[in-house]
Amino acid sequence: TRGLTFEMSLFFTGAVLGNHHESLTLRPADHSVVRYTNESLIVQCQSPNPEVKLHWKSPKGEIIHDHKGRIHIEQPSPEQLKIVFAHIALADKGNWTCEAAEGGLHSKSFDLIVYQKITFTENATVMTVKEGDKATILCEVKGEPQPNVTWHFNGQPISTEAADGSKFRILADGLLINKVTQSDTGEYACRAYQVNSIASDMQERIVLMKIEHKPFWTYKQFVSLQYAYINGTATIMCEAQAEPPATFTWHRKQKRLHSNEKLYTIETDSYWSRLTVHVVNGSVFDNYRCRAANHLGSIERTKRLEEGEKPPAPVTFKLRGFNSNTFDVDVSAPRGQDERDLMEVNGYRIEYMSEMEFKSDAGKWTNAKRKDFPFEEGATFLITNLEPNTTYLMRAASRNLAGFSDFTKVEKYTTLSLEPRSASGIPRPALLLLGLLNLWPILRLALG
Repeated sequence: TRGLTFEMSLFFTGAVLGNHHESLTLRPADHSVVRYTNESLIVQCQSPNPEVKLHWKSPKGEIIHDHKGRIHIEQPSPEQLKIVFAHIALADKGNWTCEAAEGGLHSKSFDLIVYQKITFTENATVMTVKEGDKATILCEVKGEPQPNVTWHFNGQPISTEAADGSKFRILADGLLINKVTQSDTGEYACRAYQVNSIASDMQERIVLMKIEHKPFWTYKQFVSLQYAYINGTATIMCEAQAEPPATFTWHRKQKRLHSNEKLYTIETDSYWSRLTVHVVNGSVFDNYRCRAANHLGSIERTKRLEEGEKPPAPVTFKLRGFNSNTFDVDVSAPRGQDERDLMEVNGYRIEYMSEMEFKSDAGKWTNAKRKDFPFEEGATFLITNLEPNTTYLMRAASRNLAGFSDFTKVEKYTTLSLEPRSASGIPRPALLLLGLLNLWPILRLALG
């Protein structure tokens, strides 16, 4: 009897423990949990019996004992044991198991699936390569699952056929370009695509590649002779492309020129320089040399400045027609009738600004809009994109090879309103109001 009781006791205890193990529950209860790297996760394991001690095992079979750190356990009550991932790493993927500490066949586990969003290890956005050299644009992409990468040049895809040729070669971590030329200058985009069970993503890294080269003139055509008149100004332009951008210098004879209030004004940007010569007397008529240089080479051009004649101011400047946004302007200046004169008028400049702009600029024409027109016999000139019902101040000057004439006296012209008008030229609302005022004595008598 005593032996039978002992065997039944063992059977009963084992059954209870077995039920405890089978009754372990996880929250969340998913068999698979998906997270991105650096995200957090808490999974709670619960037993119906507080006397059953629980522990968590990693995919490597290691029991988690830590109560703080990136991966640790927390026990809010005797029957609960949480595993906490403060920020998940790729190495955390695998099967995580909650089981009774005394062992047994029964446990609860979940698969942790870890994805990594697309990241680029390089962050440079501009690279400079010497003409004729090889160039490697690095694009090392990280992600889980491993992203697919495509390359584009100035928005156009670089096909695998082109990449297998002598010009391009796609590498595991970048793009190789052989014997770069100036035509290879532009934007190269490394696009990474990733598709997983919870999302899809596309990221791109754009690199602007500049090809180092010595300066060359922006415009091949060049006129070596320019005219100016005394008390006028002459503007000489010098434009060159270079990488890195050229340094521009101006020279007269063997002397380098600098900006000063009396004779010269020099303005320079990355790819151009402008010399303005103030023609105070005849001594300024000379050769002016522009030099553009970088560490790869230099180029020079010389322009001869000679004395010309100041053109006559326009003798005609009047409005031929107008509407709500356009002026049709008649401008003319005297020209030789017989032989063509080198200094004859070859065009006009019309400057204009609204009356309000003129007042806000304190009566100065510095910010006036301007349009240049070539000379054309009997032609009129259109000033467009004006505001309706707006008064404009306008003036005109003639142009020849030596520069511009004095401006005409300022004229005021007003554009039409967009509001429709009657045949009498009076706006319709105003005409209606006048009619009502005329009818008022009769209406008053009728209402008596």
